[in-house]
Amino acid sequence: MPHARGPNLALRACMADAGWNGPALAAALQKVARESGFSVGYDRTTVAHWLSGTQPRPPGPQLLAEAFARRFGRPVSRGELGLRSVDPGPSEECEPEPADALAGLRRLHSWPDSTEPADETFQPPLFRIQLVPAPRRAAGAAPAAAAPPSPPSAPHARSGSGGQRVGSRQVEAVREMTAFGARHYDGYGGAIARSLLLGYLRDHVLPWLKSSAGELRHRELLTAAAQLVRLVGRTYTDDNRHGEAQRHYRFAYLLAAEAQDGQAQAMALRDQSTQAGALGHQVYAARLADAAAEHLPAGASPGVRAFVQAQQAVAAARLRQAPEALRQLEGAQHWAGRAAAEGGPHRYPEPALLYQAAQVHRSLRATELSLSYLRASLRARPPGEHRTIGVSLLQLAHLELDAGNIHQARRAYANFRDRQDALRSPATTLQLSRLEGRFARLGG
Repeated sequence: MPHARGPNLALRACMADAGWNGPALAAALQKVARESGFSVGYDRTTVAHWLSGTQPRPPGPQLLAEAFARRFGRPVSRGELGLRSVDPGPSEECEPEPADALAGLRRLHSWPDSTEPADETFQPPLFRIQLVPAPRRAAGAAPAAAAPPSPPSAPHARSGSGGQRVGSRQVEAVREMTAFGARHYDGYGGAIARSLLLGYLRDHVLPWLKSSAGELRHRELLTAAAQLVRLVGRTYTDDNRHGEAQRHYRFAYLLAAEAQDGQAQAMALRDQSTQAGALGHQVYAARLADAAAEHLPAGASPGVRAFVQAQQAVAAARLRQAPEALRQLEGAQHWAGRAAAEGGPHRYPEPALLYQAAQVHRSLRATELSLSYLRASLRARPPGEHRTIGVSLLQLAHLELDAGNIHQARRAYANFRDRQDALRSPATTLQLSRLEGRFARLGG
């Protein structure tokens, strides 16, 4: 490791301002690394080396800047941390992800188990850097892409290397597989559903996307593939594998951009917003939710409008922007009602909207109102949705504790335990550990 000239007093000062000792900084770095898809072994000894003047190897400088930025609530430069503030060379940066979604997906899923890249140097960029939404556009202007999409297909037909010509049956097959995977995900968690979805994506969807098809059919297939890839991203989020989730949300956005489907682009951005908010990046979450709304075309379905606007409401509430949050929630409820009356494939499920309303009011510290919405959401859930019901029960227990209803909180906890054996959901397990910590502090 290269050395700086003498001890790193700047890093020591930043640690003092943050209230961190060596183990605390190492723990913060480990958290950032896990969320970004890195595997590092930092501990207090590592931090001690850096304080003595050793310059951290990549991705250390990025992780340090991100950890302190979260702690201080503002950007932190390398120079402020006593690190060399030079433009990183090729050896310092992770291999960039391709801007072409198909190339990226083929590379990502070309390994035998279809779950992990064999080359550990292929890692996603840090979460904070990656999640920058599309720029705002003037009213009536075409949606701007968050990343450059692949060139559109030829006007009348698309020829590929595959021998099979893609038609409506392949498009319908992808939609059916996505719907099946979504039901399985809501029922039992992300890990089991993902293995099936990844195999289908690798063995069928990616070859179909390279096969010959008419322009309209190819765009339909791109949109269907984007929705499947979004679902894969959600399964990774449920597994606390946020780097992989982030990449899939990005590829879903790029597939939708190539299809010129603003509605599908908006849904991918909305999922990124949800992930960002869950990880504590509330400003980014709000920007991504707004970017999703800006991508919606004039003819977007009411259900998708409700889906996007509900996330705008949650994001605004977490920033304590009460009037905006309530305005967006009212809009989401209006569009969800329209979608229910009109029917069609893009209805926004009532239990999901009730759950989002509970999140809004919890962030606004209207605990009783939040409890009312969450109980209504639980009553409306299909009984087989073990994961979504489990998540809601944990939220209900937390809210009951917020309201001082310890007996009701324990009952919600017991109800969760009754269905826990059906789940493989690390994200839910993490929420459970937090709830049990609250019970422990209450004395049992």
